[in-house]
Amino acid sequence: MIIVGVCGPAGAGKDTFSDYLIKKYNFKRFSFTDVLINECGKRSINPTKENLSKLGDELRKEGGMDVLARKLWKDIQKNNGDRIVIPNFRSPQEVEYILGRATGSNKDTKFYLIMITAPPETRFSRLKTGETFDQFIERDRRDFNYKKMGEVFDMADFYVSNSGSFDELWALADDLINKILTS
Repeated sequence: MIIVGVCGPAGAGKDTFSDYLIKKYNFKRFSFTDVLINECGKRSINPTKENLSKLGDELRKEGGMDVLARKLWKDIQKNNGDRIVIPNFRSPQEVEYILGRATGSNKDTKFYLIMITAPPETRFSRLKTGETFDQFIERDRRDFNYKKMGEVFDMADFYVSNSGSFDELWALADDLINKILTS
């Protein structure tokens, strides 16, 4: 089994990259966001972006920074596919948990963490959140300080710069996935 984790700041293209792997290479998505949406349903909370973020913070405070990874791993264990993509890693504990389970459960399982990057101005222009640029940058700072996303980025096996066109991103994705699939 191959598990590809995807990380990067808001608007970098993590979901776009993941969707491409699903469409072209038959990866199956397992998402921390889906875990949060399910938790919202159990608690009768409207799953808005703001509510998902607040609930994620609350769950991490109550259950540790790897709480979402523990819940996600239960879903992954029910999977019968051989290619998985997990977008949106936020904390080093999430990476460590999934990496430990993936490589500890089966010697044939490989885990790769890919960081998607783009300049802040490019990322901001892609998002339609209603935030000002200063608010957007402040959200980046919160993610780096509270969730330690900078440490996640440092854990990446590969880096993909997504500051160009879709075709450029697809070409980078093809090169990278071909390396992974043939290693």
